[in-house]
Amino acid sequence: MQQLQIETGKFFNILGAILSTLDINEILTTVVKEIRSILNADRCTLYLIDRENNELYSKVLQADNLVEIRVPIMKSSLAGYSATIEKIINIKDAYDDAELKSIDGDLAFNKSWDEKSGYRTQSVLVVPIPIKSGSEIIGIFQALNKPGGFSDSDVSTMEQLAYLLGIAVNNALLYQTIEEEKKLREYIIDDIEEGICILDTKGRILSASRFLEVMSGMRYTIDSMTGENLFDVFPSFMGTELEEKINDVLAKGYKMIAQLSVLEIKVIPYLDEKGKARKLILIFTRI
Repeated sequence: MQQLQIETGKFFNILGAILSTLDINEILTTVVKEIRSILNADRCTLYLIDRENNELYSKVLQADNLVEIRVPIMKSSLAGYSATIEKIINIKDAYDDAELKSIDGDLAFNKSWDEKSGYRTQSVLVVPIPIKSGSEIIGIFQALNKPGGFSDSDVSTMEQLAYLLGIAVNNALLYQTIEEEKKLREYIIDDIEEGICILDTKGRILSASRFLEVMSGMRYTIDSMTGENLFDVFPSFMGTELEEKINDVLAKGYKMIAQLSVLEIKVIPYLDEKGKARKLILIFTRI
């Protein structure tokens, strides 16, 4: 009973940690570390899903620096397999092919991480993280190497925590998006003159000013063009200097200007911490 009370106390401490932060990096590091202590696992990682690139990604601390890691969503990794089938897998020995094949004939363990690091993965618990109960998943929680393997109790604990992690991660990512939009507005405030449009790296319109409604001949509203490709909404831009400059800015990461017959268009990259363009800001000025 005393042990149960101790574990219950730890459990509710974890709940507080999960629900008290909107910092996604803190969830990926500090909260994961707390969960690792409850599971008595050697290592734990919370992967988030990047559906655009069909990858899982996370951040881990290495020499006091946050380093991003990425894993393809495919059956050659246990985390990738769990993300594919959206089910919990609990492995006693990742190197036991017979155990893996008993779960799924296609299931495999990618040994390359162990071979590079000298680590020896044995027991593995992988749990999908739902956005909401019963809906699509937002990530994968992976725990490694608990002495004796992970118990049914560990699985039950993680099933409870997974739903709460999903809420916390979703809220943190939404908050991060809001903060990025604030930074974007600050980033371009001195350049705004007439029309503005923000694109993702695939050329899809994320947001735009009313100027673009007029520019489309009122064929599109801001709401209807949001999510559409810029060149589908404005086919006259295809094959012009604007298309060329957009591709150059994505590749080179610095601001360029396109000159069209009646428009000057500034193409400004919004860069991540690695200097890679994550969004493009287009500012339209009538000549």
